[in-house]
Amino acid sequence: MTDDFRKRVYSLGSFLRDAVMLGRNVIALTRTFCSRRVDKAFREKLNLAVTGVLGCRYCTWLHTEMALSHGVEPEELQKILSLELGAFPDEQAVALAFAQHYSETGAAPEREAEKRFYEFYDNETAHDILLYIKIIYFGNLSGNTIDAFINRVQGKPYDASSLWSELVIFFVLGPYYLIILPLLAFAFHYKKQRK
Repeated sequence: MTDDFRKRVYSLGSFLRDAVMLGRNVIALTRTFCSRRVDKAFREKLNLAVTGVLGCRYCTWLHTEMALSHGVEPEELQKILSLELGAFPDEQAVALAFAQHYSETGAAPEREAEKRFYEFYDNETAHDILLYIKIIYFGNLSGNTIDAFINRVQGKPYDASSLWSELVIFFVLGPYYLIILPLLAFAFHYKKQRK
């Protein structure tokens, strides 16, 4: 593969583990989305904090458009994607920094960082934030793995990825990433342009 593709991708085992974990938490995810403890703009900032680390192009397209449509300023987006969190209020900066740390450590944050995170937020809010981080982490690694498969088909396999992982993830989630996400990003962009 070309030297510029150095993104983290899923192994088949990790993908299945995370998919099962998210599947088991469907009720908790539904409650989290309905609770409104984390507003839409902040949720998109969390999504972009993870995306800034993992670099999924699909997540970048969609969540940039969603963030803009929910009132996040372009300057804030640029800072988050550049991993610059110094200007954010503590109520957001703590979670954004934890989202980056979670992603940088491969979903295995250091105990001290996790402790500080849970001490800063009440249990319910911390739980909601962590679920959003886990969802976008799953999305980013899945998107990167799909890109690894596309590059493999073009004759540029990525040594850190496996054909079997790529095939399974591509056939399970490829239609979502290659058709639905671009349509959603276009819809958010169009909605923003009409305002």
